[in-house]
Order: sequence, then C-alpha cells, then structure tokens
Amino acid sequence: MRQQEGTSTRAAPKTLSCDVLVVGGGPAGCAAAYWSAREGRDVLLIERSSHPRERACGDALTPVAVGELIAMGCDPGAARWHLHRGLRITAHGQSLEVLWPQGARWPNYGAVVRRPRLDALMFASAQAAGARTLTGIEVTAPLITDGHLRGCRAIAAHGGDGRRGELTARARYVVIADGPRSGFGRALGTVRTRTYAQGLAMRAYYPTPRHAEPWIESVFALTDSSGDQLPGYGWVFPVGDGTANVGVGLLSHHYGNKAISLERLFEQWTQQIPDRWEIDPTGARSEPVGGRLPMGGSVRPRSGPNWVVVGDAAGSINPWNGDGIGPALATGRLAAEVIGHALDTDDGLMLRRYEAALAERWERYHHLGRLTTRALGRPGLMRKLTQLAIRSPRMGDLAMRVSTDLLASAGGPKTPRRIYQIASSVARLWRDRT
Repeated sequence: MRQQEGTSTRAAPKTLSCDVLVVGGGPAGCAAAYWSAREGRDVLLIERSSHPRERACGDALTPVAVGELIAMGCDPGAARWHLHRGLRITAHGQSLEVLWPQGARWPNYGAVVRRPRLDALMFASAQAAGARTLTGIEVTAPLITDGHLRGCRAIAAHGGDGRRGELTARARYVVIADGPRSGFGRALGTVRTRTYAQGLAMRAYYPTPRHAEPWIESVFALTDSSGDQLPGYGWVFPVGDGTANVGVGLLSHHYGNKAISLERLFEQWTQQIPDRWEIDPTGARSEPVGGRLPMGGSVRPRSGPNWVVVGDAAGSINPWNGDGIGPALATGRLAAEVIGHALDTDDGLMLRRYEAALAERWERYHHLGRLTTRALGRPGLMRKLTQLAIRSPRMGDLAMRVSTDLLASAGGPKTPRRIYQIASSVARLWRDRT
C-alpha cells in the first residue's frame, strides 16, 4: 500500500524493498521518481522534510524548465502560476527586453512560482505516477553489503512523543537527489571540484504593485569596495501574488579574492532596485535566505555500479545564470531513462550511459561556462561585457539564449548557434585550472 505524504511518518514499515530508491524529494528527485514510476518501476522516494517547505530559490523557471514540467503533467498555466514572456536586462542605466524564443522542446514563456508550491505539485505528480513516498524521514547512511550499495538506512519520528524508529530501504538502483551538500553522495565518494566557481545567492520577498509584470529582470550593478563590477547580478522576479522575489547572486571566484559579505551585498542591492518596481527596501515580508550553488558539473563521480547522482547533488546548476530547476528536472529524467534500460536488460553496466549522456548534453556547455565565469572575475571585464550586451539587441538576445541554455534545440536563428558553436570549440583548447 502506498505511503502518502503526511501520514507516512506514523506507519513506516521497518524494512522496505523497491526497484528504484530516490533519496530526496526536490525537483530532481521528483522527476526521477515520476519518470521511473510512469514506466511501471517500483519506486520509493524518501524526503526528509514535509511539505510545504521553504528553499533558497529565485523561483523563476525558464522555458526549458517549463517544458520539462509540462512533460510531467505539471502545467504552470493550469496551476495559475505567474507566467512571463521574457527577460529584462538592466545595466549602466539602460534596459533591454528580450522575448523568450519558441523552441522545439519548450514553450515561449517562463513562470515564477514559490518553491513550496512547485515542490508540492511535483511531489504529488510523482505519487500520481505510482511512486511510493515517505516524508519526514531522514536518510542517515548508505546500506552497504559486501562492498555494494543495497539501499539506505533512515530514521523516522513517530507520533508526538518524540520517539524515533529505524527504517531500512533496499533497492536495486539508487538515485541520489539530496541537494547541494549531498551527505549521501559524499558517503559514496562524490567530491566537488573546488577550483570550479560556485554560486552564492540570497533572496527575500517584497510587496510590489508591479507583481504581475510580464518580465523577469536581471540587473548588473553589483560592485566591490573599489567600484569594480562584480561577477553577479541582482534580480527582481514578479511572483504574481502581490510580491516579487528579490535576490542577488554572485560567483565565488573573483580576482583578488576579497572577502565579500553576501548579507551586505544583498543589503546594497536592495538600495539599487529599479524605481519602476516601487519596492520599499525596508519592507521585506520575509527574512533573507541564502545558500551555495555547486555549478557546472563540479561534482564527480556522478554514477557508480548501481547509483546515479542528479540535480544539485551532482553540481548540475547552470554556471551561466545559477538556474538549478531546469538542470534538476533534466538530470532526473535522464537518470530514470538509464536506470530503466538497466532494469529491462538486467545489466547494471547500462549505468555507464549516464555519464556519457551528461557529457554529450552538457560538457561543452559547462566547460565554456566555467571558463567564462572565471574570466568574468577579472576587474573591468564584467563591465565591458554588460555594456556590449545592453547596447546591442542582437548581443542581448545571444546572451539570453546562451545563459538560459536555449540553444540546445535545433531551430531558431542560426547566427547565435554558430557564434556559440565557435566559442565552445575554441574553449576546448583551454583546460579548467585544477
């Protein structure tokens, strides 16, 4: 009998078995559970938190992410999420509005939705597809027998008396989707390459009469104490519920290695929010929440004999713009496909396809992104590039398409694709610094 959210922590069996165990119920884990269960696999998803839950997130979904959600039966329009038609880029006193392009695999609009609503809907979709779900249960360690991963050990809280009971889940294959710190992944030997930049981000919600704007906005106006432009941006993403998600994102690598307080940078940014939003910087409706974002495929290995790592746990966040939802959904879906082949053929070696598929889809994109993010830390370069993008609609469109991974589909203007292909080919001549 399926364990439903909200009741699972009171009647969790001591031992469970499944074909596919998913550790973590965020976007990546829910996508993996949904696509696996949809193909008739016996799926068990374990999530530490209970819904609704808060996460440090910008809440903005690109057309790529929206396309993945629609494929899962989560239609942002039907769910009445706030839809936006493009990106407004603001820098050096100028703004440029760029429409989202129509793609073969995505719509020509994005969405903004608070993470509790997004996660709850995706969790429900995984359940509806047939996945068993347990919430309020903390996975404590991998279950290793004879040197092989067999599942996990977990602890569940029972009732209101505070007593805790142990739970064991056994599985043929495991999807690791427990977020950027990924204790489960580290226990199996995954490591983040620390020479790769990671993102630092902080956000809060502010009331605004412009909460239904059809544009999300990125403002490139962050500076250090010397006045040099920093490799990052401030954002205002209208939520459509009377508020906007206001945040700041910064790359951890910048030349000079000057210590920068994210809290102070966020406070500085709230004083620079464009007047058109009519936001009072002292009127936040929530405390600022921040976090670190492992980017650009920085975590390795991302698979083992019978396990794969997805989403933030795999360091799959887009290095160009800090988007984690789109890559999370895509890697979760890919993990389900690869594990499905392994189950159908009874051949665990099929999991080798996961790393190969990740490399084919993202390696050149991530490599160019890693080199670009490192270069953007050079004093003066960030300012020059933003000046170039803001003064040329064509360059602004190219920057939008590259940064949001909207060149992955055939179709659309050929020039942006050719420029990107040339740049990524040249970038292959430079190795990442280790």
